[in-house]
Amino acid sequence: MITLPFVRLFSMPAFEGLRVLRAHLLRRPEEGLGHLVEIIKNTEPNAVSYDLDASVVLHDLVPKNAPHTGVMFYRVCVEAVLLIELPEWAKLMTLGRGRFIKRLSSEDYRDIRSLFRQARLLEEPPALEDVEWWDHIQAHVRLQGDAEKLRRARIAEQLSIDYERERLAKLGLSLEPRWMAIEDNTVGYDVLSYNPGQFGPLNKLIEVKSSIASPLRFFLTRNEWEQANKFGKSYVFHVWDLQKEPAVLYEKTVEQIAPHVPQDNKNGQWKTVLIPAGV
Repeated sequence: MITLPFVRLFSMPAFEGLRVLRAHLLRRPEEGLGHLVEIIKNTEPNAVSYDLDASVVLHDLVPKNAPHTGVMFYRVCVEAVLLIELPEWAKLMTLGRGRFIKRLSSEDYRDIRSLFRQARLLEEPPALEDVEWWDHIQAHVRLQGDAEKLRRARIAEQLSIDYERERLAKLGLSLEPRWMAIEDNTVGYDVLSYNPGQFGPLNKLIEVKSSIASPLRFFLTRNEWEQANKFGKSYVFHVWDLQKEPAVLYEKTVEQIAPHVPQDNKNGQWKTVLIPAGV
């Protein structure tokens, strides 16, 4: 279990300490890490500048066969720490190398910039191996970003389940909402709930959206809108503002969403549209 904060692991004192630690480990493979740390403290002139506690944690995160000298050592360290916990600034990598480097030019990112410079990842123009490194790390960042979006989506769906369960109880309907996004994600909505009707319960079909954007908004796909139109008044959107604590629900009907949906023009067809939700 990692107990040290990201800023300590993703730092030159941690990287340099690991570099020296691994060099000693090569010479004394039989020694334990704790003993090697004491040796470094007593023999290395720059030992005071290393974060050896962070270096010991890094030793378990950075592949053991990674070189302990040169540019590749720093690249492996950068990648290993980034893939553990993605800070907000790392998500900019998916927008392109140039834009990411431009963001790093801020004084707030001076220490981070020094690590990327040490790893020779800010070179102009980039060599092919540099581009391959960026492509590799961007793929992982996108993958983790998708996982985070899915996590938020599941949180919002659970909120809708809880909300509808409470609403049904207040209406005196002894029915349970169903989590359709888990049971069958081909039906065109995420939660099946109910409304009272003259001759019995009526289906309430809910498409659940989560947002941390400000102002509040969500992406609507063409397929989602086609489903909404097909079901009409029985279909609603639950948009959860996850920035609020507790989260705030905005329930929108198809009729309320319709004015924000674009029209096809000639041979052009829209695929995704950004819909304002907090109004």
